[in-house]
Amino acid sequence: MVNVFLDSDVVISSLISNLGVAYQLINNKKIDCFISNISYQELLLVVKKLKIDDEKLKAIVKERFKIIKLSQSLRQIKSSYKNCVKDPNDTHIVAGAVESSVNFLVSYNIRYFEINKIKEKYNIRIMTPGTFLQFLRSK
Repeated sequence: MVNVFLDSDVVISSLISNLGVAYQLINNKKIDCFISNISYQELLLVVKKLKIDDEKLKAIVKERFKIIKLSQSLRQIKSSYKNCVKDPNDTHIVAGAVESSVNFLVSYNIRYFEINKIKEKYNIRIMTPGTFLQFLRSK
């Protein structure tokens, strides 16, 4: 099994279409998917805003995800991980990946992350869903 922390954009994409790479990734039984408690709260807000059935989100999270509880406050997380992101609102994604002890963080918005810093400091590789699935197939 490969442990992967997923950014919220990947989860939302999988809920919107069952034809895309995000859906394939989340439903790949060789992958253990992780999100944080903060990511989950963010996802609940986004599905409401996009008028996606929240029961669909809850079902996929229950079936396929492990939720990591981040113990630090959001202020502490922003302070601890500010050098890892271009937008302080994404610090909780890095914190979740670190706390999950994963080696991969998958996001459609990789440009928002300081990829080299995160790789060097935490040994976490950041990839888009498509690149990550290609990587898995090459193994």
